[in-house]
Amino acid sequence: MTLVRSNQFPVKHPGLIFNERVLQQHNITQTEAALRLHMSRKQVSLFVNAKSDVSVSLAKKLEISTGISAGFWLNLQKAYDLYKARDQKVEAEPLYAFG
Repeated sequence: MTLVRSNQFPVKHPGLIFNERVLQQHNITQTEAALRLHMSRKQVSLFVNAKSDVSVSLAKKLEISTGISAGFWLNLQKAYDLYKARDQKVEAEPLYAFG
């Protein structure tokens, strides 16, 4: 099976999207976000600078604080992780006949 990939639309880290679409659009500082998310400012900074990923716990906090579902944030993380691994070589064999 041939897999067709598109590099036309690179995927952004969820923290960058959070920064652009939530913090910047609503003039919220990382310090204020940290207080409202019950996180340290360093944790928020790592997230918005794409140095840490969305966990289930963070996704739930983002849902409560933004009204955007936890699933949305987790799906962004999944898409980002898959995009980063797009050229990663792995070895595996079919477990059964399919296709």
